[in-house]
Amino acid sequence: MAPSIQLGGETKRTNAGVRRDLGALPRGYGKELKIAVPWKPGFKAFLNVTDRSVGGYCIDVFEAAVKKLPHHLSYKFVVFNGSYDELVQRVSSGNYDAAVGDVTITAERTIHADFTMPYTESGVSMLVLMENDSKSTIEWVFLKPLTRELWVATVIFFLFTGIVIWMIERPRNLEYQGSSSRQFSTALYFSFSTLTFSHGHIIKSPLSKIVVVIWCFVVLVLVQSYTASLSSILTAKKLRPSETDLEQILFDGDYVGYQRGSFVESFLIKQGFSKRRLRPYTKKQEYAEALRKGSMNGGVSAIVDEIPYLTSFLSDRRYEKEFQMLSRIYKTPGFGFVFPPCFPLVHNLSTAILDVTGGDEGSQIEAKWFGTTAAPPSYAIPNTDSTPLTLRSFSGLFVITGCISALMLMISISKSVLASYTRIRDSDVRSPDADGGNGGHEECNSAQNVMGDGYVDDRPHHEIRIDSSQDIHGISVERADGEEPGPIQNGSVPANSCQNR
Repeated sequence: MAPSIQLGGETKRTNAGVRRDLGALPRGYGKELKIAVPWKPGFKAFLNVTDRSVGGYCIDVFEAAVKKLPHHLSYKFVVFNGSYDELVQRVSSGNYDAAVGDVTITAERTIHADFTMPYTESGVSMLVLMENDSKSTIEWVFLKPLTRELWVATVIFFLFTGIVIWMIERPRNLEYQGSSSRQFSTALYFSFSTLTFSHGHIIKSPLSKIVVVIWCFVVLVLVQSYTASLSSILTAKKLRPSETDLEQILFDGDYVGYQRGSFVESFLIKQGFSKRRLRPYTKKQEYAEALRKGSMNGGVSAIVDEIPYLTSFLSDRRYEKEFQMLSRIYKTPGFGFVFPPCFPLVHNLSTAILDVTGGDEGSQIEAKWFGTTAAPPSYAIPNTDSTPLTLRSFSGLFVITGCISALMLMISISKSVLASYTRIRDSDVRSPDADGGNGGHEECNSAQNVMGDGYVDDRPHHEIRIDSSQDIHGISVERADGEEPGPIQNGSVPANSCQNR
């Protein structure tokens, strides 16, 4: 026999419940309605059923909707202790005139009974324990902020920048000269030292300075973005759930919990779970203890329940930092009130429910039972995943530094080619041509210069004196060592005279 309960207003105590006289139903329904309320030991915010009263969010919404009906309604609440599917069957068979509570609207239940419009948004989700980071395993988290393509592009541009600096500085900077291994290590070290802005090598060319300034700006942007992304990943890692996929839990053969009497049991069986792998619970404390134990120690790997209950669980400060709700895995219309098929009150009551939930009165009822800071049953699940940075995000920077580096390198090469051409041209202009292109004088002039560098041999020179009064065949050559050479024959200089010079 159901316990006697007391409600506000004018009541009449009976051994079956409490009766509230609010008038008679239209169309001949003048009888008192016997409304079943499911017995719920846990989640008192939705239904708080005691021996003296019936309350909770669901009851307040129903009573607020009844007050908006165009006619009076007489009813009494009767506590029902059983599953929700059985409750719907009892209403359909006529044992009860209606059912008021957190009854979820499903396709199977609508076959046997009529439902009002839903007064909450709902759905099925998973509650899991947050991941424990105390495991001593080697992880490569520092590589996750950047995608593989961005890592490869960054390394390539480090090498490219080092090669450009080496090619520009090598002709004039002794730091970049020497053996091949020394030149390679210097260029490589300079390039990667810009990552920490600790490059100590002196660069002399203005072109190199332009390349380094632009590249350091790109490195600064990369480093700052990498740091921010890594911090986000490490923060999200602390919030990462221990389980993320219901199918993986099914494949591993782990235990799953659900709320006793809920339709979630049949939903999990349809998903492929065997009944012996399902464990029913009724209270928040049982949810927390089962998840802490884990599937291998008499608990469960996840709790599968409707989102309003999981939201109510997480609104408790004792659990909000230890557990996490995942994305919705199954969508349902929400909670509704149950009536027999073709019951004439359903339409009017649905209109009244929409009026209540869409106005300030619905918000006040939610604040009363769930708190003003707690999330309502239509709570949206946040996404804590962190997306790595892609190459496309930095493609503009790479294009800028690549073009500027290539341009500076081309300018440097052009200047080197122009300088070489100018030296060669100047050396040709400075060559003496006193006797109209005499080959012997050209040989002597070329012997004095080495590769056009202006280097002149500083050994003692021998003088050649030509007496203008003598005939070209009688030119005498006076040597510095006192020896008297023979006369120049046929206008030519002896070969040994050029060699002595």
